[in-house]
Amino acid sequence: MRQATMTALAVALAAIGCGNGTTDQMPGSGIGGGNMASGAPASGGAPPVPGPGGTPPASTAGSGAPGTSSGAGAVVGGGADAGSGAALDSRVLDYGEALRTASLKLVGDLPTMVQIQALEGASTPAQQATLYAADVDAMLADTRFSEQMIQYWRDTFKTGEPGVTPTQGAPGFDTAATFAAMVVVQGQPYTNILTASTGTCPTYASGTFTAANCTNNAPTSGVLTDPGLQAQYFAHLAFRRVRFVQETFVCSPFPAEYSSSPVAMGSSLYTSPWPFTSIAGGPAANINFQDTSAVICANCHTTLNHIAPLFAYFDDNGKYVAGTIQVQTPIVPPVTSVLSDWLPAGQQTFAWRYGTAVTDIPSLGQAIAADPDVATCAVNRIWDWAFNRGDIVNDLATVPTEVTQSYVHDFTTNGMNLQKIIREVFTSDDFVRF
Repeated sequence: MRQATMTALAVALAAIGCGNGTTDQMPGSGIGGGNMASGAPASGGAPPVPGPGGTPPASTAGSGAPGTSSGAGAVVGGGADAGSGAALDSRVLDYGEALRTASLKLVGDLPTMVQIQALEGASTPAQQATLYAADVDAMLADTRFSEQMIQYWRDTFKTGEPGVTPTQGAPGFDTAATFAAMVVVQGQPYTNILTASTGTCPTYASGTFTAANCTNNAPTSGVLTDPGLQAQYFAHLAFRRVRFVQETFVCSPFPAEYSSSPVAMGSSLYTSPWPFTSIAGGPAANINFQDTSAVICANCHTTLNHIAPLFAYFDDNGKYVAGTIQVQTPIVPPVTSVLSDWLPAGQQTFAWRYGTAVTDIPSLGQAIAADPDVATCAVNRIWDWAFNRGDIVNDLATVPTEVTQSYVHDFTTNGMNLQKIIREVFTSDDFVRF
């Protein structure tokens, strides 16, 4: 076996942004529709890392730090004390402004003169609230909402703009966004985005979604096996594919797991709950994931290496080749990866998290869907979208638990219907006050 060079190790770590608490920006990133990002990290230090589900880091959650003024007038992103601040207390009801903001988000257009005049003609706030809620319901039933949802998921998945012609042999890059939008618009459980076994490569035209199966030979599991996403995030050892899943659906970067009893190693701490030797390493390994000379690689890779092999059978065009690994290990020169590049002999099993074993991508999809941080992430992304706050991971637009916990509760008890949460957020007291 070849010895890993320091360059190769750096390439492997850079692919996931591991070790420094930061996340490098993926190609095509940049969340559309928002013009207010969360506060930038202070200069002179690494930015904080979002907590599970896109909540603030443990060191700042509930600190009462000043919030970030949102595009719709509310102050969000602060700690528990932010809700009693003068900025929140000074807000006033403005259903006209809320209608304008909601209309631009939900249907991509300004409200009609009829809608505006109806609100102006209402004699009481209660009548305005009733009219406004009816307008939101009408927008959610409008075909333009479907188009807005497709764009929302394009931005979330970072798969680019519509109308892009793939290169020869490449898959379309719009099927994942279209499928996720179809789930939301049709009121399906959000978990279908991760677990559906059929109809995951639909088309959309003239206001209608038409379900269709993907044709990349994969054991289908929602967007996890979408050919466009697999092609978009093709890279060494399939690590970018795992990073995409973690950051998109859990709203936090790696490391993803933490032990309650960290262990000093090298010049740092080993913080993962996994046994340190559960991943490949040592002098015979192509890449020594047990290296402790600088960062503790295993803090990220004990999780990463138990997921990545499942995505290694997709080639650079998103085609699934059963039994034949399609990614490479970044030594010099690169070689086709083998399972022992991730996991040592005798420990070559897969898991979403320590103690949550999986056997294939469909079982991985089920495990991800059952993770409570995934529900929190889904709701927090909608909150940030509604209030023009940028991306939770790239822009650190984290959302304190107390801000969205009622929505998360409703989401997990309403069959995980994300469209109902969209309605709830856009008709909330925060959204209609400025």
